[in-house]
Amino acid sequence: MNYTDLADSGTALREVPLSALEHYDYCHRQTALIHVEGIWSESADTVRGDLSHRNADLPGLNRRAGLTTVQALPVASEVHGLRGICDVVEFIRPRPEDAGPGQATPVEYKVGRYQPGGPAELQLGGQALCLIEVGFDVSVGYIYSAAERRRHPVTISPDLLDRVIQAAHEIRALLAAPRLPAARNDRRCRKCSLRDDCLPEITDGRIRPTDLFTPRPLGQWRD
Repeated sequence: MNYTDLADSGTALREVPLSALEHYDYCHRQTALIHVEGIWSESADTVRGDLSHRNADLPGLNRRAGLTTVQALPVASEVHGLRGICDVVEFIRPRPEDAGPGQATPVEYKVGRYQPGGPAELQLGGQALCLIEVGFDVSVGYIYSAAERRRHPVTISPDLLDRVIQAAHEIRALLAAPRLPAARNDRRCRKCSLRDDCLPEITDGRIRPTDLFTPRPLGQWRD
């Protein structure tokens, strides 16, 4: 898929954090609250996520039997304006007779259960895109579920990479937009740590109270 971009004119792109890819696939308004407004609130799920990342977030390097494992690896794509940190990347060193830097396999750590086709795959695809740009062969990545204590393979397909590139363009437009997107106001809002900051019952575009200070009848509240 081809995209017209500022990179075509030699102008540097506004960088999109890799974490924004997952946020955007989950909720456009959440993306804007975090990456435009700078709002962040902790919840039990975010704290568990931080704890599950404790080891992966510490920079480190380990070599054994032709496999090099790097933790907290900074990566970037100058072509597509992406930047972030991979939790873990496993590198297979090429044989002396092989050309190129070799194969790379990103591993993204998540606290919850794996959801096939879910937002985490878009973030993993963004990491793969950055690694491919510097010459590595990236055919598969893994999402490690702390809840399940296992890795789930994700094929790094052209379709996934196209989704990453398109999402990056849309996020860049969202970051420059004068207004925040409307809230989804669905089941995803129930566990969102930004629920109190977002106020989805009011900002979903479907409810337009004329006076926020006039109490509504008890039966109409959507708690």
